[in-house]
Amino acid sequence: MADPDLVRRVHRNLMEVSSWFGEDEGGDALWHEDELFFAAPTPLPFLNGAMRDHADTDADAFIGRAREYFAARDRGFVVFGHPGDPAVERAAVAAGLLEVMARYPAMVCVAPLPELGGDIRLVEDQGAAAAYWRICDEAYPSVGLPPGLFTESFAPAGLLPGERSAACLGYRDGEPVACASVYVAVGVGMVGWVGALPAARGLGLAAACTVWATNRAFAMGADVASLQASEMGEPIYRRLGYEELFSYRLLGSVPD
Repeated sequence: MADPDLVRRVHRNLMEVSSWFGEDEGGDALWHEDELFFAAPTPLPFLNGAMRDHADTDADAFIGRAREYFAARDRGFVVFGHPGDPAVERAAVAAGLLEVMARYPAMVCVAPLPELGGDIRLVEDQGAAAAYWRICDEAYPSVGLPPGLFTESFAPAGLLPGERSAACLGYRDGEPVACASVYVAVGVGMVGWVGALPAARGLGLAAACTVWATNRAFAMGADVASLQASEMGEPIYRRLGYEELFSYRLLGSVPD
C-alpha cells in the first residue's frame, strides 16, 4: 500500500505547480483553504482544473465551487480524482462530469538515476526557453494536445533556472530536439513537459532529459521525484526506474 504521506505530498506538489502556471499572463489561480482552482493561459480543459488535498469537507460543495469558478471564465475544466479522495470522484460523477482520462498515473523515483549519454544543456536564456516550447508544440499533438499550444500560452521565463524550477534541452548536431523540466515544492521535484521532436524519437534524448530533470530535483533539495505519465511516456519512465504511486482519474465539464 502506498505511503499516505508521500501520496499527499506528490498530489500537493502537482497542486502547487499547477498554480504557478496560473501566474502566467492570461492565467489565474484561486486557493480556497486547501482547494485549488487553476486556469492556465489556454482554455484547453485539460490545463484548467480543480484539486484539493484533503478529504474531510463536502465534496459536492467543492464541485459546486469549481463550476462557479470556471463558469465565470466560460471554460471547461477537469477534476482530479484519486484513491486518496474517493468522495471527489463520486461527487464529480453525480454532478454529471464525464470521464476524460480513466488512468493518469503518478509515478515516483526515490533516488538519483545513472546519467545517460547525450548533449543535454541547461535552459539559461529566453532563446533556449522559446526553443523548449517549440519542441513541445511539435511533440504533444502525439498525445492529443493541439499544435501551437505551448508557444501561444506559456511564457519562456517560467523555464529559467531558479529556486523552484529548471529545464533542459537535448541537442542533436547542435540543434535542440528534446526537453524536460522540473518543479520543486513540498520536498517533491515534479518532472514535466518531457518531449522530443517526432523526427528525433528513438534516439534516447527525451530519456536523457528525464534523467537530467530527475537528478536536478534531488540537487535542488527534493527527497523524491515525481511525474504524471502519458501512455506514450510510461514505459520509458518505468525503464528508467520510476514506479507508479497511484493513478488519477480525470473527470471533465464543458461550458454550458
